[in-house]
Amino acid sequence: MSFHDVILSTIGAAWIAFIAYWLIMAFRVKRAVKRQGIGGRLLQVLGSAATFMLMWHQDSRWGVLSSRFVGRGAGWALAGAILTCAGVAIAIWERTILGGNWSSSVTVKQDHTLIRTGPYTVVRHPIYSGLILAIFGTALALGEFRDLLAVGVLFATFLIKSRTEERFMTEQFGHDYEHYRHETKALIPFIF
Repeated sequence: MSFHDVILSTIGAAWIAFIAYWLIMAFRVKRAVKRQGIGGRLLQVLGSAATFMLMWHQDSRWGVLSSRFVGRGAGWALAGAILTCAGVAIAIWERTILGGNWSSSVTVKQDHTLIRTGPYTVVRHPIYSGLILAIFGTALALGEFRDLLAVGVLFATFLIKSRTEERFMTEQFGHDYEHYRHETKALIPFIF
């Protein structure tokens, strides 16, 4: 097995760990009392599906999308694996802190609490930040422009979802959430 194969296996294992953890923790959530509309949910599912198809489906390898934006060197692949694992770790850490307040769609839960600890001290949407970092790391390791496009699609999807979530949290927590919004960036620490 080549070094590059080991790197790709490591990236695959990180994503499998993420999915397994997500599935297990999905059974430990509070009951939703308010849910986003079907249109917003459908947009998120389509954005996630487009990200997946661009990144891993061989039929998305056409034209400029199949060109490389980084070389095939082991250094790029290793950097990508490190970023993927770091992003997955951040998302898992945040999911653990969020606990029963988590939902795959934007919701307000029964006895919903405003979390401001752990990664929430750096960004308001650390799961999204972690997943964007992880998908960027995977894109770096794979190295094609289609992978960069996948990062952009996922970022846009999470940006739209975060705006809906911001509205729900402002309605639920009022001034406390507004204050939190003004002191903490949304997706990229210290920048955005």
